[in-house]
Amino acid sequence: MPPPGKLPDVAAIAGRLLKDWPARWKEAPRNKKLFFIISGILAGGLLLLAGWYRLTVPNAWAVMVNGRQVAVVSRQVDINQAIQDILKESGSGNYQGLKITDQIDYKKVRVNPREIIDGQQLKNILQETLHFVAAATVITINGQPELVVRDDSVADAVLAQLKQSYLPPPGSGEVQEVKFLEEVAYEHRSVRPEEILNPEAALARLKGTTTASQEYVVKEGDSLWTIAREHGLLVDDIRAANPELQGERLDIGQRLRLTTAKPLLQVMVVYRQEVKEPVPYEVKVETNTDLLRGQERVKQAGSEGERLVTYQVVTKNGVQVEKKVIQQQVLKEPVTKIVERGTRVVLASRGGGSGRLAWPIRGIITSPYGYRGREFHSGMDIDGYVGQPVGAAEDGTVTFAGYDGGYGRMITIDHGGGLVTRYAHLSGFNVRVGQRVNRGQVIGYVGVSGRTTGPHLHFEVLVNGSFRNPSGFLN
Repeated sequence: MPPPGKLPDVAAIAGRLLKDWPARWKEAPRNKKLFFIISGILAGGLLLLAGWYRLTVPNAWAVMVNGRQVAVVSRQVDINQAIQDILKESGSGNYQGLKITDQIDYKKVRVNPREIIDGQQLKNILQETLHFVAAATVITINGQPELVVRDDSVADAVLAQLKQSYLPPPGSGEVQEVKFLEEVAYEHRSVRPEEILNPEAALARLKGTTTASQEYVVKEGDSLWTIAREHGLLVDDIRAANPELQGERLDIGQRLRLTTAKPLLQVMVVYRQEVKEPVPYEVKVETNTDLLRGQERVKQAGSEGERLVTYQVVTKNGVQVEKKVIQQQVLKEPVTKIVERGTRVVLASRGGGSGRLAWPIRGIITSPYGYRGREFHSGMDIDGYVGQPVGAAEDGTVTFAGYDGGYGRMITIDHGGGLVTRYAHLSGFNVRVGQRVNRGQVIGYVGVSGRTTGPHLHFEVLVNGSFRNPSGFLN
């Protein structure tokens, strides 16, 4: 039998013999007719053999991925070219050791020519079928893999940039230490290319947060608000982590899940900082019997000093957590301010206005002292608002604090020397009978009690039991 590659040529010769066989049969002598019979049988067999070959011999290559046929191509070289193109388009230059994890095989097959696909079709099929991996560096934090980058050099650069981002501004001080509070390490493994982060994405990931959960057992006196405050949470945070909670009720021994967000990686920076700071001056008060009580005069102006302070500052992710003084030097001593304060008391009975009393409230005088038509107004009405604090006009002792007819709620203060003041139409008291009060001390609050058309303070001054015009006694 001829080799398969020669079968088409042999079949062609056999075909010509069979074509000429009828004419030769007639011309052949009797003793050669047997030869022609045998020759015809052989030629026919060769034609049948050639036909069988054309129907069964492989005419293409089947592409097998993990034992499964995915495509049929005319040449094996088409497959290799398609894989090279896919690797190139997948960014093989951006990854280390990019390779295919699938098992690719080729098998000769006989198919209908219409089933054979071209190179572009093959590439499209392989792109959807094949799986790629690349060598990469995995950054672990406290033993847990957190992100993947191309290699160690990228990991080093990203971590250095993270530290740099949390350094104090230039000129703020001398950096002494920069470190991660967590344990950072590298692992090397093959990963899918889409898992590998570029430097910008990796830095953003490291600056992000992760969640940490802990269990809390409710104790006596606990409430959602106190638990939230103790752990730096909101009540809504606790409710979100414990959806089974109903209302505000908590039972002793009840277990709650507390979920908090914390930085994925913490950068601690320690630096020394020198700062010039003002030194506040002291105020010294001296008495002066020539000045009226309540008057003051500056005898000596004060001025701030200056000192150079060296701090050690500790930050975590840019937030200051500690600042302590390690050295300080006074550059300029402060100058004490000396104030003279009057002690002389002039009784109102000695004349018109002494200017001794302080205004109980500040406001517009809506009704002065004196006659209003036929009615005598024994005090001064000062406009105010309900709840406005009322101060004592001078030091003294509270002799009355209660309700008095048309005055409404009223306070009476005896200042000694025959001088008495009254504060009427109050909404409330801040003193009691017998209490000693100081000038300006809040004794009550403006109101609308008693006979009044609106919120105001009715203020009276009496000297030795007689009404006097308050305007002559107010500063």
